[in-house]
Amino acid sequence: MALESISVNEARKLIVKKQRLPPSFRGKGKEEVVEVVRSIAGVQYDPLPVIMQAQYLTLWNRVKNFRPEFLDELLYKERKLIEFVLIRQALHIVPVDELPYYYQAVQRVFRRGWIQRSINKQSMEELQEIVKVIREKGTVSIKDFPYTKLRALFYMGKIAIAKREVGMFQMPHYSLLNTLHPQINLEEVEEDEAARWLVLRTVSAFGISPSSHIAYWIGYKVKETENILRELEEEGEVRRVKIEGLRKTQWIRSKDLERIGSIKREEFISLLTPMDNLTRDRKWLEELFGYTFKIEYFQKKGMRWQVSVLMNYEFLGFINPKMDRKNKTFIIKEVNITRKIEEDKWEKILKRIEEFAKFHKAEKIKVTDKRNRDVIKTLEKLGYESVNNYLIYKL
Repeated sequence: MALESISVNEARKLIVKKQRLPPSFRGKGKEEVVEVVRSIAGVQYDPLPVIMQAQYLTLWNRVKNFRPEFLDELLYKERKLIEFVLIRQALHIVPVDELPYYYQAVQRVFRRGWIQRSINKQSMEELQEIVKVIREKGTVSIKDFPYTKLRALFYMGKIAIAKREVGMFQMPHYSLLNTLHPQINLEEVEEDEAARWLVLRTVSAFGISPSSHIAYWIGYKVKETENILRELEEEGEVRRVKIEGLRKTQWIRSKDLERIGSIKREEFISLLTPMDNLTRDRKWLEELFGYTFKIEYFQKKGMRWQVSVLMNYEFLGFINPKMDRKNKTFIIKEVNITRKIEEDKWEKILKRIEEFAKFHKAEKIKVTDKRNRDVIKTLEKLGYESVNNYLIYKL
């Protein structure tokens, strides 16, 4: 039987809707941050401070009037969210009540990866002694014990991040998980049940995806992901469909397929870091949106931190920013827009970039890239002032 076919435009509308990017689907304030995190399958924590850290920017795009303290309070004071090593063996922020599901679902990934090897290197007797000290002291950091020891306990689910220091790199402090969250039982769900739950949650979070993207997001092998999807298909939870022009079979929740034609088109602009949920899998991004970029996270010199510009349902390219915190200046080192854009659209993009810069507490924007004369002329026409060899816009 032929699979139902969905247009690329309908698929894109569903994806950005499920990722909470259009205005009508964004959270309305701090009280909705937890539900936003829940619905998009968590948020990756990333410490790189080129601009504001990625977890804050992921939520800035999805929660109206978002402020960094919203997330910090929910993590370290109210403890409704928790950061744990989970998806792709990286720090991931999820709702506290869902931690057992995430934790059990990724154990199979841990066992065959570097996490298990790092645990195996440690003496269990020594780790037990460290747990006793933490129980007595309440909170410890790498100033108290070597990172390798604390990391092993963290991966084992024995300790959790209780708070982070103020500053650029926000050093974590750890407490026992059962002290911070006595209601949590990491063993309350079986691995297989948790794996099915996480695959279904991932399908829901992205709207429509091939098995390769679902596997990438979680860290599973494609074959084991497809086995779980087939089980969910038999139960009626998911369906297979085709996207016009794409070869791969796609998976979609049955209830989303029924509603796909009713999604309204909205006007919006998102500025997405390389660690954002939507841009994290660049191969999938290119397949669905015809856009990608080269990640340069570990490049020491001349690293670009591409902030991708999504206008409605099309990626226009990226800017390469840096925040000069001392001088309160948001620097744009490169403007790489690959589409020809009309002046009225440029106005909307620049307004969103201004909001982005203000979120960083910048007082001015400095554009140092003057290679594209058309872009420079447009910026000057829209209020950017030429100073020496760069452009300045005061906020």
